[in-house]
Amino acid sequence: MIVLGLLSIGIWACGEADDGDTPSTSSGTPDGTTTTTSGGGASTTVGSGGMGPGGTGGSTAESTSSSVSVSTGETSSTSSGGETVGTGGSSGECVKGQTRGNQVAVIGESFIAATHGITQQIEKQARANGSLAEGERYVDNSVSGTTLANDQIPSQYRKAAENGMIKYVLMDGGGNDCLLRGDGDGALAAAESLFDTMAEDNVEKVVYFFYPDPIGNQFSSLKSCLDTLRPKMKALCDGLTSPKCYWLDLRPVWNGHNEYTQDGIHPTSAGSIATGDAVWEVMKENCVAQ
Repeated sequence: MIVLGLLSIGIWACGEADDGDTPSTSSGTPDGTTTTTSGGGASTTVGSGGMGPGGTGGSTAESTSSSVSVSTGETSSTSSGGETVGTGGSSGECVKGQTRGNQVAVIGESFIAATHGITQQIEKQARANGSLAEGERYVDNSVSGTTLANDQIPSQYRKAAENGMIKYVLMDGGGNDCLLRGDGDGALAAAESLFDTMAEDNVEKVVYFFYPDPIGNQFSSLKSCLDTLRPKMKALCDGLTSPKCYWLDLRPVWNGHNEYTQDGIHPTSAGSIATGDAVWEVMKENCVAQ
């Protein structure tokens, strides 16, 4: 699905939700930029993909510098915005190469699913770091136009779990709940139920990456809803112990980089690479799917 340059609300919800679609997978992509996590600096690159912020594009991102706000549920210093974030990881040594691609599920809407460029960049980093075998891919079940509250994003997880043991989940969610329904509280309740299901299934860790600020006056109501939902969803994620949840606020990654989106909400190629690299840093820092 191509969502280049459209500045309309319909972009975020591009495509009908179809939980019966064949799970999408992805492969490595471009090069890019430099981001810095609250727990330590890290090299990063930026590529294609999309929620509803969307473009595709195949351009290579220029080298830039930004910070990533990461939360692990443990109190620590903050990188921006006054939020308390954590940088702690698993105790003991993190052993690489023990995770199969089909043990990692990627769920969400068109911020991921428009081009799957975010997943591609995470997989590229995982292969380069010896954490994902050549030829293996994550189970990317993200579908454009889906929400948390109507059980579409949760069903993406269940579909992945039907085919084997899912140990790790990479996800977004809540954007379309705000855009299409104005229902942040419904998204929060659905996420809580989803995390309960993951706990029953013995999922070990979740990385929840939450949206950058939408760009454009036409998204003012969307931004207001996301601003209200963000701290509530973060508190839910931070409070989890089973599965352990690591929160990533994408605003510090995207702020000042209008080239990361063409329609105000979906990532361009550069935005997807930057996002994928930011997610990978959280994964590496906290021994997620290493």
